[in-house]
Amino acid sequence: MTEPAPRTNHPVRAGRGAGLDSPRVLRVLAVVFTVAAAGALALVVVDLVIARPAAGDAFITVLNALAAFLLWRRSLEKART
Repeated sequence: MTEPAPRTNHPVRAGRGAGLDSPRVLRVLAVVFTVAAAGALALVVVDLVIARPAAGDAFITVLNALAAFLLWRRSLEKART
C-alpha cells in the first residue's frame, strides 16, 4: 500500500500553546485586562457614590490591574527581542 502524497495547500500549524507567547496575543490580552480594570474601577466609584461596600470590586480592580501590568510588561519585552 502506498502512502498518500503530502498536502501542500494546508498551512503548517504551530505546536500547542505556541501562540500564547506571541507579542500580538499578549498585547490583545493586555488591552482586555486594562479595559476590565477600568470598568471595575468605575464600579468602585459607583459603589462609593451610592454608599455600598466596594471591597469586592476593589479587589477585582487590583487583580485586573496586576494582570494588565504584567501582560504589558511581557509584551514590551517580547517586542524588544
